[in-house]
Amino acid sequence: MQNENKFILACCKYLHPKYELLENLSYETLDYIYILGQLLYNRIGGVAYYTLEKSTLIGKLNREFKNTLKTIYETNITKSESFNKSLNFLGSVFYEADFLYALLKGSYLSGLYPPGMRTSNDIDVLINFKNISDISKILLNNGFVQGYIRNNEMLPATRAQVISSQMNRGETVPFIKEINYPHMKFLEIDVNISLDFKPEKDVSLVESFLGNTKKDIKTNNGNLNTLNKDDFLIHLCTHLYKEATVYNWVEFGRDQGLYKYLDIYLMLNKFDNIINYKKINELGLQKECFYAFNGINKLFDMNIPLDKIDIENLNFLNTITDVINKKVYKYEMDFIDWIFCAKRKDFLHEIKI
Repeated sequence: MQNENKFILACCKYLHPKYELLENLSYETLDYIYILGQLLYNRIGGVAYYTLEKSTLIGKLNREFKNTLKTIYETNITKSESFNKSLNFLGSVFYEADFLYALLKGSYLSGLYPPGMRTSNDIDVLINFKNISDISKILLNNGFVQGYIRNNEMLPATRAQVISSQMNRGETVPFIKEINYPHMKFLEIDVNISLDFKPEKDVSLVESFLGNTKKDIKTNNGNLNTLNKDDFLIHLCTHLYKEATVYNWVEFGRDQGLYKYLDIYLMLNKFDNIINYKKINELGLQKECFYAFNGINKLFDMNIPLDKIDIENLNFLNTITDVINKKVYKYEMDFIDWIFCAKRKDFLHEIKI
């Protein structure tokens, strides 16, 4: 592994920092432009600054590099404050909700990281399909409009777009409200009616997950619901796997992102015995969770037991699927090299199915 990638991964391990490794690498002739590009693209600039500042190395590094990271970190702090204000507002909005819901991903995770490390651009909410009209009524009554953000402006959705999104994507057209907080002009709510796990079981899975939520997101206007911790982890793993192994995501360079693995790394280290192997196997989510945990072991030098996941054939680990054109691709690259590869699509070769 090249030194620049070693440096980036060492910056990610803020819970188990390897300051000596970082210091030794800093004596090498590093390509700081490459490192900065990877940190920004992987949305971990704030994490890197936090780790380097704690290591006392920050003052010894390239000035333009450290100043850029500092700006990112300070901007993230402001964005996090705006995001928390948004959650406070939602605390009052969802106070009147008489249906099951759960906020996903960044809504909960942002409060687990130290300030400046994790930001979110929108808020994902999981509900049962039957409650679409209920949540729509609450959000519309509180000033939200369904539409899309284009060129920093809100474009209202057509009725056809609203119907198509529900039928084809398992989510509604985003609900958007202009709030004009620092670094956060709009508050966007993405309402999900699917977990993207197993389509044939999705309704029952959503009901199962929503039936076991916790009020773990604290706000000034009442606590908000999220998934319980083992379900939350499973959702992170399945969401990561879906994006990492679908051709369209690879094509647009959005399939991989170190911040996605960092979220799982955080959950695994923050909470003991959070992996519910029994549930993973019962739900048939072995591929999804094995993929995520295998990546965590490689990226963060962890030793998550993988033999508790009932799976034998591991060929899926380097397989990419084009669902639309019914094609399957593989890559032969090492996993960490794949993560840092700038043109992953060019290294795919089609295989027969």
